[in-house]
Amino acid sequence: MTETQLSPEGDSPPPPGSRRPSKTRRLVTPRTLGIGSAVAAGAAAVALVFATQTAVQATSSPDAPESTPIAADSTDEGAPEKAEEVAKPTSVAAAYDQLSGAEVEYVRFVGAQDPAFAAGVDLFGEPGLQFLSTDVADPQAYADGQRRLLSLYYDYGTNETVSMIVNVTTGTVEAVDRASGTQPAPTDAETARAWEMLLDSEAAQPVVDEFAALTGGSALTPASAEVILTAHSFVTDAGSFGAESCGVDRCVQLLAQVDGGAFLTTSTYVVNLSTASVLTVS
Repeated sequence: MTETQLSPEGDSPPPPGSRRPSKTRRLVTPRTLGIGSAVAAGAAAVALVFATQTAVQATSSPDAPESTPIAADSTDEGAPEKAEEVAKPTSVAAAYDQLSGAEVEYVRFVGAQDPAFAAGVDLFGEPGLQFLSTDVADPQAYADGQRRLLSLYYDYGTNETVSMIVNVTTGTVEAVDRASGTQPAPTDAETARAWEMLLDSEAAQPVVDEFAALTGGSALTPASAEVILTAHSFVTDAGSFGAESCGVDRCVQLLAQVDGGAFLTTSTYVVNLSTASVLTVS
């Protein structure tokens, strides 16, 4: 059965042409509970960044197509934000050059030295902003030709999305801006955490039973290799009931595909990461 067909049980995959969840699907394992990557943005205007969540391609000319943002794949323990030192890249890229992993690690470390970072709260309730992504800050917004990157974070202490402009040329944080009521796409860490919370809740029994029926009795755990997760940020609207705080709070709705075929019925659940609660929606 292909992904675009209706699955025999559970939720159906998104119809052709519809807007799919923005998080790339991947197997969920314990290591995905680290600081993950998610949404990208340009930095000419913070409001536009949060509204569109689009990325500016870093190339040799400003007319190039959009890029996929790069972020270091790291766990909480090994994240650049928690390193004692991360060396500045030996060669600083030009304003329109492509991102590198070493450069991303460096700006994440530099950003973590700013007081605004330490004042935040991450996904797990620990001090420090929750990292989301890094991409090239729009060079057309500056006239000096210096290299700048934009990092996005989420502050679970205030329910705000935080943007940080780091000047790679000078190794300094130039601007920190906050916006409430904006919900970038969830990261791997947030997706995995939401899945854990759903399975740990009393509401999960129908999902567990459905999984067992589809797999011949297998037990469903957060690390079940048979499940591929997709997630998107959930913002309540006039037609949704049961998750009225979502949009202000950080909420995630999951799609769980079993063995590349059937989808589990997860569309009736929303996980509020801000309050660590599982909500039933209608």
